[in-house]
Amino acid sequence: MGTRLTGKVVLISGSTRGIGRSMAEHFASESAKVAVTGRTADRGNKVVARIRDAGGDAEFFPLDVTSEESIRSVVESTVERFGSLTTLVNNAAPTEAVATTIKPIYEYSNEEWQSIMTGTVTGNVFWASKYAWPHLVSAVGASILNISSGQSVAGFKGFGAYGAAKAAVNSLTRSLAVEGSADGIRANCILVGRVVSGRGDSGHHTGGGRLTRIGNPMDIAYAATYLVSDEAAFTTGSLVTVDGGFSINGDAVQDAENTAAAAVG
Repeated sequence: MGTRLTGKVVLISGSTRGIGRSMAEHFASESAKVAVTGRTADRGNKVVARIRDAGGDAEFFPLDVTSEESIRSVVESTVERFGSLTTLVNNAAPTEAVATTIKPIYEYSNEEWQSIMTGTVTGNVFWASKYAWPHLVSAVGASILNISSGQSVAGFKGFGAYGAAKAAVNSLTRSLAVEGSADGIRANCILVGRVVSGRGDSGHHTGGGRLTRIGNPMDIAYAATYLVSDEAAFTTGSLVTVDGGFSINGDAVQDAENTAAAAVG
């Protein structure tokens, strides 16, 4: 077991698979106590079992980020179970809603638009931060980490709602950082690039002038570990791009629209 996150109690939304699961398991391996959350108890309990088998401390809590009461309850249950809350990681995203609404903005129904906004911004960041805040204020070395996307800073055909929602997450990160400074709460954000999602998007880019490989969830977990650790005590309000250089490579960006549906970030 490592010790980089000793003393941290971390609540991670959407942590039963993918990036969230990798963060949960890696944080626990660095001695954090982890609240694993998600909609599927079977997957969540398996993550907890892996963490405990490796010598870590974790608990699963069912979470629906579209429900304000569910978020409030999970925050309180985390504090009751572990005694405090030092770190909030807002990772969940309405991936199913996004995958089924790949179309121009003018074709969205109000319900489809609102579903993506609620799952990405209102529940995942606003409600979570609102209810976690009183506990973070009383913690030492408290921080909020938001997981955003490269789609928040570029235009991708068919992903207008998701891109707009993630851009709001970026802006909220900076507001949270400013508002949290007086209370000793840092806030940072990771802009994720293309990451292996388990939906057939895997392998490495080769040739064609491409700069980067496709990422894997641990690429994000390693960066997240630094940002929630005390090593990053002087880092707040930062939007950290973790995409293997994808966003600075014109060739990669040009063909992104053909493969964006497979991206986690």
